[in-house]
Amino acid sequence: MLFADRGLSTTQISVLLAVWSASAFLLEVPSGAWADLLDRRRLLIASGLVYASAFGVWLAWPTFWGFLLGFVLWSLSDAMHSGTWEAYLFDQLRARGVNARYAQVKARSESVALLVMAGAIAAAAPLHQAGGYALVGALSLGVAVVHVGVALRLPPPVPHGIPPEEARADAHPTSPRVVTPPAEPATAEEVGHPKGSPGLRAWGRTLRAGLDLARARGPVRRVLVGYAAIVTLVGFDEYFPLVLAEDGSSVGRVALVMAGIVLLEALGTALSDRVAVLTGWRHAALVVTAGVLLGVGAWGAGWSGALALGIGYAVASSLYLADDARLQHSLAEDSRTRATVTSVASVAGELGFLVTLAAVGLLTLHHDLTSVMTWTVLALTLPAAALAWRLPAGAPPTTASDHPPAEDL
Repeated sequence: MLFADRGLSTTQISVLLAVWSASAFLLEVPSGAWADLLDRRRLLIASGLVYASAFGVWLAWPTFWGFLLGFVLWSLSDAMHSGTWEAYLFDQLRARGVNARYAQVKARSESVALLVMAGAIAAAAPLHQAGGYALVGALSLGVAVVHVGVALRLPPPVPHGIPPEEARADAHPTSPRVVTPPAEPATAEEVGHPKGSPGLRAWGRTLRAGLDLARARGPVRRVLVGYAAIVTLVGFDEYFPLVLAEDGSSVGRVALVMAGIVLLEALGTALSDRVAVLTGWRHAALVVTAGVLLGVGAWGAGWSGALALGIGYAVASSLYLADDARLQHSLAEDSRTRATVTSVASVAGELGFLVTLAAVGLLTLHHDLTSVMTWTVLALTLPAAALAWRLPAGAPPTTASDHPPAEDL
C-alpha cells in the first residue's frame, strides 16, 4: 500500500477505502442513467480524463485530503464507465449483427486486463524501489493518459434512445407526438426520453424507467439477484492473503500464490462465454463446484489448499462475468435503458459484497478466519446455486421485446 509511504495511519487508510466504496455506491446508478441519454463514447472519454485526474491529484497533493479527493474522482470515473462500457460494446456489436458474440468479446477483454494487471503488480515493487512514490505515481498517470487516448480512438456510438419526434414525455395527452401506450404499464423503458435534449427531467425519467425495468421484468430481476448472490462468493478474495498467512505461509509464498490466483482468474474469465450458455442444473452445479472448492481451499493447507482456492475463485469469477452476458441478453436488443440497468447490476453486486464483509466481520469476532470463511462460503453457495438454476442463458433471446410475457411478471 503506497499510502503508508506517505505517512498515513491505518485508520486514515481505512477511512479512504470507506469513502471510495461509499462514493462509488452512491454514484453508480445515477451515472448509468446519463449514459442512456448522452453520447456514450464521450462519456467513456470523460471517465478516462477523471481517472487520470485522480492520479494527478495524488501525485501533486500526496496528503490525506489529496488522497481523499483522488478516491472520490476514481469513484466518479468508475461510475461513469460502469454500465456505459457494457452498453456501448453491446450496441456496437448489435450494429454489426454480431451481438451474439458479446460474451466472447467481453471475456477476452477481461482476461487481457487481468494479465496486464498481473504484470503491473509484479512491476510495482521494483519500480518503487527504483524511484519511490513519485516514479510509481508518474507512470500510473501516464498509463491513465494512454487510456484516454485509446478511448478517443473508439468508433462513434450507434444511436440509442427514442427519436425526439416519438418522445411523449413532455407532450400533452392530446398531442399528435404522443405514442400510443402499449398494453403493458408505461413504467419501464416505454417511458422514453427525447434524445436531443437531455436535462434533469429527461435524466429522471430515464432513471425511473431503468429501475422499473429492473424491478418488473422477470428475467432481468432474476439475473440481478443471481448476480448479487455470486458476488458473495467472489468477494472472499479480499481474505485470501489473510487465510494463507494464517496457514503459516511466508510473505513471499503469499505473493506467489496470489499471482497464481490472478492467472487462474484470467483463464476463468476467458472461458466465461461458455459458462454464460449454461442453464438449469448445469449452471447450478458449477456454482456448487466453485463454492466447495473455495471452502476446501480455505480449510486446506499447503499447495493443495492454495490450488483449490485458486481454481474455486477462477470458476466463481467466470460465473460472475457470465452473469453480465445473461443480463445484456435478457434486455431487448434495442434497449433504451441498458446502461442504467447494468449500473443497477453493479449496485446489486456491491450489496452482495457487503453481505460477505458483514458475515465475515461479525463471525470473526468469536471464531478464527479459516473456519469462518469455510462455513460462510458453503452457506452462501446454497442460495447462489438455487438462484443460478433459474437464470436465463447469456445468448440472444428468441424475440427482441422489452415487454415481459405475463408469466415473467
